[in-house]
Order: sequence, then C-alpha cells, then structure tokens
Amino acid sequence: MTTIADDPATSLIDPPNTAAAAVSYLRVSTREQAEKGGTDEGFSIPAQREATRRKAEQLGAGIVEEFVDAGASAKSSDRPELMRMIQYVKTNKVAYCIVHKVDRLARNRADDVSIHLALQQCGVMLVSASENIDETPSGMLLHGIMSTIAEFYSRNLATEVAKGMTQKAIGGGTNGRAPIGYLNVRKRDELGREVRTIELDPERAPMIEWAFKAYASGNWSVSQLHDELTSRGLRSLPTPKRPAKPLAVSTIHRLLTNPYYKGDVVYRGTRYKGNHPALVPAEVWYQVQSVLTAHQCAVEATQVHGHYLKGTIHCGQCGSRLIVSNAKNRHGNVY
Repeated sequence: MTTIADDPATSLIDPPNTAAAAVSYLRVSTREQAEKGGTDEGFSIPAQREATRRKAEQLGAGIVEEFVDAGASAKSSDRPELMRMIQYVKTNKVAYCIVHKVDRLARNRADDVSIHLALQQCGVMLVSASENIDETPSGMLLHGIMSTIAEFYSRNLATEVAKGMTQKAIGGGTNGRAPIGYLNVRKRDELGREVRTIELDPERAPMIEWAFKAYASGNWSVSQLHDELTSRGLRSLPTPKRPAKPLAVSTIHRLLTNPYYKGDVVYRGTRYKGNHPALVPAEVWYQVQSVLTAHQCAVEATQVHGHYLKGTIHCGQCGSRLIVSNAKNRHGNVY
C-alpha cells in the first residue's frame, strides 16, 4: 500500500493533530470494481473515502490512516489490509474505525463478531458512515441486524448466481471464459441490448481443429502434439494482466478431453448441448478419446501395479482423470 504522503488520492486524510484519531477501512469485492472507469480506484473507493471523511468530521476526529482492500471478498476475514488495520490499532492509539457500511467489513456473522471484538479489545469504536452503528444498546442491536442482513444477502446472492448459471448451461450458454480456440464476444441486438456470445477464434481455432484430427490418427503422442503446436505458434489468449504464452502439455491433454469442442457444455458434472459452434465433429472427438484411452492402457501395462478401474474414472467437475496411488511402509509392503 502506498503511504499517505505519496498518494494524492489520500489527500482527504486529516493530519493527526485533531482531538481523536480515527482509521478508515474501504473495500470493493472485485478487481473489476476497483478499476472501473479506467482509474486506479474505480468509482466506489473514492465515494467510500468521502463518506468516511464526512463521518470523521461529525465525530470531531481526524483520519490518520486509511486501509483499502481492492478486489477482496468480505466472505473471508483473511484480507491483507484488514489484517494490517487490526495490527495498526493494536500498536497505535485510535478512537474510531470508520467504514462506509457494515458489509464492507464482513459479510458473515462470525467474522463480524471476531473483527468487532478485536477492535473493542483495542479500545476502538466501530462506526458506520451510513448506518447508526455505535456502542449504545440500540446501535449494537442495529449492528447485529445489519450484519445478519449482510450475511443473508451474500448467501442468497451465491444461491441465485448458481441457479442462473445452471439455467444458462441448460439453455446451452457458456459460463465464464470459453476454452482456447473460442472468443467471448459482446454484441448489440437490433434493440440495442447487449448480447454475450461465443465465436471461433480465427487465429487459434484452426490449430485446435488440426490437433484433434492429428491425434485421432493415432500417430501422435500428447507430448509430440504439444511440441508441434508450440512450433506453429499456438499461444494462450492474452489478458490485461497476463501476456500470451505457450500452452503446457497438461493443458493440451485437458483440451483433447474437453467435450466443449464437439459442441457440449458441462456444468457441475452434467453435460448439455451448447449454443456455440462445434470446432470438431463428434466422431473425431470420440476417436480422440479412444486413442487417449489406448495410450493410457499402454502406459499402465508397463506399471508394476494396476487397478481394474484405472484410467476409466474421471472427475465430474473438471473432467480430469483420477489416478491410483499405492502407499508403502518402510519395509516395502503395500498398505
């Protein structure tokens, strides 16, 4: 975190020569919120800062230190700036901890109680800039109610999001980022509404299609296929945070087992017919699975131990193959 003196965004922080010292805690849940509008802090953080500054003025206090968790969920109390704030109030004389709302501090009752207790043990009063939260009986009652409402909102939102993602998958939609070879595209329909859809990546899709057909021939290993794709220039899709880079061998293997490329979407272990264009015919995809199984059986034939289900069980969530592991004691005996 930048220091108060170095960061012009903290110019609203008052000098520590007022009657009472206060700290402020600001938070947004996602990195997108933190960078919204093309600025370093988005829109929410400056608005929270202004609200906490006004509250400090009403209390006759000055904000001596500001703690900002940008892109940190309140579902967890293990947030770097929150932990730093707790350490700060333990070693410095602070009268108030000011937040914009209680849900900025925590969104479950257990974390709210533990954080509030830690502040109380340091002689720090928790104050909300937009709610009547204080140490009076009515203030404590409202604090408990608001904390419970925040936890309900968080849990209910998670349930509704999961419900919406399930319905989207049932309808053939793609949840999240499409695999390599495809592009997530935003368009506008004739009514001006935003439509999110999936299109083939003109640069990477032909290489992925070739990889399936080449491996289906049975003349390539996954490692050889990886080397050839790398030499052909296959790279991951770049993001603002990560540049494009060659794929790993394990990524190529997962790619070959992904039914998305034959037109299906998988969500929570269930397969649905997708709306996106299939990159390879279904018969090619199934041939690839047969070759993968044959290669795996050949490898297992060279192993010292085996299992009748080996190579046939896959994770219902991600599709990864489950492996067999035999533990031995110091005498070499299998448990």
